Amino acid sequence: MSTEHAMGQFSIHDTAYQNQRYRLYEQLRTSEPVFWHEESESWFITRYADVATHLVGESFITSPLITNKMKNVPPGEEGDFQDIIDVISTWMIYNDRPVHTRLRSHMNRAFWAKEIDLIRPEIQRIVADQLDGVIARNGSAFDFVKEIAHQIPAIVLCRMLGIPGTEVARFIGWSDDIASFMQDFVVKPAPDREISAQTRRSLAEIVDFLTRAIRERRESPKNDLLSRLISENPDEEGQLADSEIIRQTIHLIFGGHKIPQFLLSNCLHLLFANPAEFAALKADPELITATVEECIRVESPIQYITRHAKDDIELHGKKIRANDSVYFFLGSAGRDAAEFEAPEEFRLDRTGRRHLGFGGGYHACIAAAFARVEVEEVMRGVVERIPGIAPRYDLTNPQWTANPTFHGIVTMPVEIAD
Repeated sequence: MSTEHAMGQFSIHDTAYQNQRYRLYEQLRTSEPVFWHEESESWFITRYADVATHLVGESFITSPLITNKMKNVPPGEEGDFQDIIDVISTWMIYNDRPVHTRLRSHMNRAFWAKEIDLIRPEIQRIVADQLDGVIARNGSAFDFVKEIAHQIPAIVLCRMLGIPGTEVARFIGWSDDIASFMQDFVVKPAPDREISAQTRRSLAEIVDFLTRAIRERRESPKNDLLSRLISENPDEEGQLADSEIIRQTIHLIFGGHKIPQFLLSNCLHLLFANPAEFAALKADPELITATVEECIRVESPIQYITRHAKDDIELHGKKIRANDSVYFFLGSAGRDAAEFEAPEEFRLDRTGRRHLGFGGGYHACIAAAFARVEVEEVMRGVVERIPGIAPRYDLTNPQWTANPTFHGIVTMPVEIAD
């Protein structure tokens, strides 16, 4: 493949990249929308039209990703990751049709409209209790990420799965350990041994916990999601085996905790940074849906997703060969001036094109509707219960995650102004 490019090479792990990513995306969209990035050994695709077109269909697939990364593990070290690989290799995101279709048809029941309608009032109660508790414990100053964005998605998932409140702290620990591994795994050529050691311990604990929980629910079903996911005749006639339910539930825990966390932090930050829009939302809380959608477009919690070319394909004069790694930049697509008027502006009156923040095609995020509802209810609770919330950090220089794909704010000190 040709390595002669108009754009120079850069590292996605440098602070300069983190600080200037959107300017760099613009340069790539303009001068080289299909760019070979040597550090990542991947093609970067940055225009909205290209991302929207090629996330749909069968031209770019996910199943080679884990195999390709494991080829980069030094000989003899494969066993250090096997427990984790055994779990994540079964996730829908790393499987294409027909395996993906079978898994998704069962897991879809977790996110039917009626399931989301059932959980919405519970989310509202959790938000109210958590906000009241935070204020009671901390007074007028607290860290929004630590107390709200990190906590509430975990509590909601625990309620959905029927995990007792006494186990929430353990659950958060498990989720954070899985996230540490996955956030490193998706951006590095090979997995990290040090990170994997703790993740393996947490995975063993959560597999044991869910195994016992499924056994208990089969004997005495509860009104929770885990009970509804259990197959009557596991591993027969296409139904999911208990081990498959456990592994897909672990995937749900990872995505259903960390992505809403990042989206919540990004959403509140954008409101702080755009006081006129924040005032409009306070005046009309029905703008909450537009607020969340605009946040996903402007500060996507997932900046890019990885695929592999199924066959050779030519795009904008570049030859992408079969099995080449391709990064589709959702964060760039959302700021494409060819699709969005004044794309750098955060505007609640925006109409027209939809963002691609939840991906596309049959691999589009299965929990998108649930995530929207959850984030909307948390932000609605914040606006209605603590309208005087104000930042106590530098709005021009927030502490973003250092990860180039999972994008959120690490710490957000806030206060409740009079």
